[in-house]
Amino acid sequence: MAEYALELGVSPGHLNALCRETLRRSASRVVRQRLTLEAKRLLAYSDLTAAEVGFRLGFEDPAYFARFFRREAGQPPTAFRARATGRPVTSA
Repeated sequence: MAEYALELGVSPGHLNALCRETLRRSASRVVRQRLTLEAKRLLAYSDLTAAEVGFRLGFEDPAYFARFFRREAGQPPTAFRARATGRPVTSA
């Protein structure tokens, strides 16, 4: 959050307070939701691998991205893609 706050010219605490006041969510929750939304978009509308999607979104470890996505979306990236595109899950 510190990097986002710095870019916006506010303190991390103030950024969090603003998000809670206006969006009824913490700043970190807003960022997680936005990352998840972008990951879903990339998985559904691109041919990038799940690892490439993770790298594009700033995750350095593909396994961490997969855990993040599963926690936030309720399913692994490959399962989400299969449902979104109608294509079966294939092993690499």
